Amino acid sequence: MLFLNAQRWPVTLALASAIFVAPHNACWSAPPLQGVPVLSVTSESIKANDRPEICTPTILTAQQIAQREEDSKTWMQKNWIPVLGGVAGLAIGIPISNYVASVTSTALVVPTVLIVGGAGFFLTKMLMPVNPLLTPPKPGSFLAEQNFYFETTCKPGPVKYQEIPHYRITYRFNGKVQSALVKYDPGERITLNAQGRPINEIAAADNNKKN
Repeated sequence: MLFLNAQRWPVTLALASAIFVAPHNACWSAPPLQGVPVLSVTSESIKANDRPEICTPTILTAQQIAQREEDSKTWMQKNWIPVLGGVAGLAIGIPISNYVASVTSTALVVPTVLIVGGAGFFLTKMLMPVNPLLTPPKPGSFLAEQNFYFETTCKPGPVKYQEIPHYRITYRFNGKVQSALVKYDPGERITLNAQGRPINEIAAADNNKKN
């Protein structure tokens, strides 16, 4: 039994070594970051503007809300019931016009139909109940109950300008002098990625200078 365990010990040691070395090899195989000297640093400012909304609460009465809803309706939405009354008036006006034509002249047929139809429209409109909220209160009148509502109104505010400081640096990579824009002053050296760009670059360089 001791002999079998002695034979398994080298196998176990080899497996453990392989498991330990494999992830370290993966890390060692990654290309290291490069650090190069900074040739020059100049301060720049990026101008930005913003226009935040300004929201203010407004107190509205029930009458104001009802009036606004009424003003947003189309003509047909406001008068569809009187229109039905006008159509009914036209239907009634046809036999009346036939009687008028038999008594007087056929030239009065169309005017008679139009008059009866118009009368049906305006009569229906007059008989429609009026929303009491659409009637503004008269000065000095007694209001038994009045409801108030809060409404938040937002509109664009004034434009705010700000200047954000940044730094334009130059460095040499693969024999070429390149520039980049970074947020902080890197000091004497800058760290580059595998493509030769600073790891903390915030904007691509507008142009690259050749040596």
